[in-house]
Amino acid sequence: MTNIVATKKNLQFFGVQYDPEVHPLTAFAADEPYERPTENLVIENPFTYLQPWSGYVNESPLPEKDAIRVPAQTSNIKPSLKYAGVEVIGNKWMKLACSEALASVQSGGGPFSTVIVQIDDETNRVIRYWVSWNRVTEWADPTAHGEVTAIRQACQELGVIDLGKIRKDDPNLKLEQQGATSHCELYTSAEPCPMCYAATRWARIDHIFFAATVYDAANQGVGFSDEPIYAEISLNYVDRKKMGSFCYQCTVDNSLDAFNHYKRSGANKY
Repeated sequence: MTNIVATKKNLQFFGVQYDPEVHPLTAFAADEPYERPTENLVIENPFTYLQPWSGYVNESPLPEKDAIRVPAQTSNIKPSLKYAGVEVIGNKWMKLACSEALASVQSGGGPFSTVIVQIDDETNRVIRYWVSWNRVTEWADPTAHGEVTAIRQACQELGVIDLGKIRKDDPNLKLEQQGATSHCELYTSAEPCPMCYAATRWARIDHIFFAATVYDAANQGVGFSDEPIYAEISLNYVDRKKMGSFCYQCTVDNSLDAFNHYKRSGANKY
C-alpha cells in the first residue's frame, strides 16, 4: 500500500503525536471497480454447516491449563435471529479490516480495525481508502475505537462532515475526485458498539459491514461486551439506575437559548 500523503514524523492527530511510518493515518490511493458484498450466505443445514475459517492459531504464552480453556474459535457466535437476513459473503475490504485487526493485536493494540472506502458514484470505482486500528490504550482515549478514528481520519483529510455524499464542487473538499459525487462505506472487523454505530450514522454512512459479532467480542478470553450498553440505552432514564447510570434532565431558564439562536440565525445548513 502506498500512502498518498507525504510522511513526516512527529505529526499530530487530534492532539496525539504519531509516526506515520509506523501507524499510517492518511488515505491510500486506489483505482479499481468496487464490489459491495451482496451474495447472501446460504446455510441449508445449520447443524452440519461449517463456517469458512483461516485456520490461524497462534502459540499461547499462557500456562497450559489456561491455554486449554481458551481454544481458538472457528465460527461466529450468533445465538439469536439478530443477524437473519443480513448475512453475506465478505469481500477484500472485509478481509483487510480483519487482517488489520490481527496486526493491531500483534503490535500490542486492541483486536479491532476499520476500513473506510470512498467510491465514485458515477463509475463505481474506489478512489481511496483509510485503515484505522483501535487506539484506546495507546492514546488513553476511550473514544478512539477503530470506527471513530477512521471517520475522523476520512473527514479531516477530505474536509467534509458528510461521508454519505461528497460533492466535487464543495469548496471545503481537500482531496480530488473525478466524478460529481462520491460516498464512503465502512468495513469493521467486529460489530460496532453503540458509540461507533452512532458515529457512523452521524457521518451519514449508509452501508456498514462487520465480521465478528458482539457475542464473539464478549466470548471467554476476549471480554469486550457491548450488550450492557445496548441494553442500557433501551431503558427509560429512571430504569438505568439499576445499570449504574444516573442521568437527570435539569430545568434551567437558559436551556433553550442556544437552540433559539441557532434556528433564528439561519445557521442550520447541515
